[in-house]
Amino acid sequence: MRRWMTATCQPPLVGRASHLVRLKDLAVEVRRGLGRAVWLVGEAGLGKSRLKNALVEQLASDGFEVFEGSGLALPGMPGGAFRELLEATRGLRPPPGVGWVSSADAELLARFLEGRERQGVPASLSAERTALFDALCHALMPHRRPRLLILEDWQHADPFSHALIEVLVSRLSHTPLFLLALQRPGGTAPVPLSAEVVTVGPLSDDEATALLEQRVRSSCAPVTPEVRAALLEAGAGHPLHLLHAITLQEERPELPVPGTGGAVLGARLRALSATQREALQSASVLGPSFPRTVLGALVGGCAPLAPLEAGGWLRAAAGGRYTWAVCLPEGLLGDVAPDSHALHRRAAEAHESLPVELRRRACADLSRHWLSADAPERALPHLLELAGWHRAALETDFALGVYRFALGQALGLEPAASLDWQRVLWERMGDAHRLAGAREDAEYSWRTSRTLDAREPVPPLGDRARRLHKLGSVLFALGRFEEVLVVAEEGQREGVQSLPTLAAGLEADAALALCGLGRFEQARTRLRLARERLRLAPPESGPARAAVEAALHRAMGNVLMGKGQPEQATAEYLAVLRWSEVSGDTWEHSTALLHLGDAHARAGDRERATHFFQLALELESRTGDRWGMAHTHHGLALLHTQADAPELAKEDAVRGLQLASMVGDLKLKSRLRFALGRAQLRLGELEEAGKQLQLAAQDAAAVGARTEQLQAEAALRVLGTRR
Repeated sequence: MRRWMTATCQPPLVGRASHLVRLKDLAVEVRRGLGRAVWLVGEAGLGKSRLKNALVEQLASDGFEVFEGSGLALPGMPGGAFRELLEATRGLRPPPGVGWVSSADAELLARFLEGRERQGVPASLSAERTALFDALCHALMPHRRPRLLILEDWQHADPFSHALIEVLVSRLSHTPLFLLALQRPGGTAPVPLSAEVVTVGPLSDDEATALLEQRVRSSCAPVTPEVRAALLEAGAGHPLHLLHAITLQEERPELPVPGTGGAVLGARLRALSATQREALQSASVLGPSFPRTVLGALVGGCAPLAPLEAGGWLRAAAGGRYTWAVCLPEGLLGDVAPDSHALHRRAAEAHESLPVELRRRACADLSRHWLSADAPERALPHLLELAGWHRAALETDFALGVYRFALGQALGLEPAASLDWQRVLWERMGDAHRLAGAREDAEYSWRTSRTLDAREPVPPLGDRARRLHKLGSVLFALGRFEEVLVVAEEGQREGVQSLPTLAAGLEADAALALCGLGRFEQARTRLRLARERLRLAPPESGPARAAVEAALHRAMGNVLMGKGQPEQATAEYLAVLRWSEVSGDTWEHSTALLHLGDAHARAGDRERATHFFQLALELESRTGDRWGMAHTHHGLALLHTQADAPELAKEDAVRGLQLASMVGDLKLKSRLRFALGRAQLRLGELEEAGKQLQLAAQDAAAVGARTEQLQAEAALRVLGTRR
């Protein structure tokens, strides 16, 4: 909890009795399992934190778990307050296997806390983000005892934290969780509609007088009526200003009491020693929240900081950090030290001396200080780290904004360093675009990075091969199979064979592309070559190897399907399911379920085919994958047609056609129209069947899908014969 450190400025609780009673009444409801969210809103220094401390003392003694976070925690970090809070809740988990956090939730939680990027391709970024919010909310919920969750300085929280709180508040109905947020008016932090707002305003004249009497009585210092009146005038109903005025009178009784709160702070500031004023000037450079050790490094030790903390200038916060205890009027500290560049450099160097994990989480501050010190080359690694944290939180727009800013900084460096950074940044931008589902933008970014690879000095082969593999994967996702083969040949010319895992990945992409072109024997040959190369790779079990294994098994399954061996193909697609779990590739997993349904349907096992199609449809609907849902409905329509159930086939074909229209895939629309026309033909709806078959032929001709066009034209001839 954040408190004044000594009795010199320990504020009594005055004028807040009704607020405290209301909060205690809500706590009683929370204990009964009716979760509540309360926003304490008021200007700085009006007593929100003091009221919160009184509530904490009461509820902690009543058996509540108390967790406190801050919107100022880990500035610049997405969800900074919750990263600290969730680190604390880790200690509350029961042993593995009996916990209330599932293994999938625990993995999402670990990735969020550690800032690790998502592996694989999400079927839908919004669905992945929903899953992340589910995991975070699950970890924040109480387990055995009611919980008080406090969020101070919420006006400074980042957009990710705002979105998470909206979700958390919507789930409080039957949970013993008391959420208390402290916020100043204004700013961009929204108050959820279901939250109760408790406004903390200035003290009345009687309440200010009572606060003064209690404070003076505790200090045992005599105060004349004239001084009392001056103190009340300076405080003007503002508790913090009144306390500072009383403290100034106790420290410098020979001085007249200033007339305003700002003047009181100025008088107290002038009374500080030169070392303490220098410490406050240095703190103003560090921002609203900063590590205690960093400020100590700037002022030559922590000795000058204790009086500032005790005197109400700085406030200790969780994680060994300081925040400002007062809002100083602009210009009150005077100009920052003359050599601000040197001060920012020293601040950056102090941040870099922190332990690795703290340094990683201070990447936003490090970037700001190095840029202010005119050292962009030192800021770029930390900007890269910051963008990575945003990608771990699935905030691709923020990550791309950081990458673009960093790219502008890299253009001003020396030519060789600039070229290296441009390659890295364009590659990372492609990763962010792929995560967001923007495949064309990902292709552009990776092509740009590959173009830069051709310039001297040439980067290491591993970097070039990795970018080439990413380019091949996105070209395959775009359905440009011939270009995938060109990329694989380019990799052979560059000597990727010396990197077995990446070489096998390129061969897997080529095999999949050959299957897409109907060249199954050539695909089988490439798969043999890929397996030989993969055997030369060092043993590993990470997501990169899992992604290559999944692609190899999928390609082999496609080869077997093309050769008319659906029973053998099912084993390959089951292997894809296992490997896609390891790689975290949601899209690959749902595609494997779809292929399994198709393989069982081709093998004549209608029951298993329906089972896997339904599993695929469930996953695709949960992730918002309209393209996958349309394909699955097409598979179900064909299955029902084979089973002589034209009514069911028509229903699935119509649903799939609606989804295919949303994604604008003309080839898929042609297939679905053909399935719909066949079902209508079986039902005797000849006019409607003719219309759908004509449209199927037109859609196929528009995209050059010769096979689909010939099927539709043949069905039209059959229809003409029946007429």
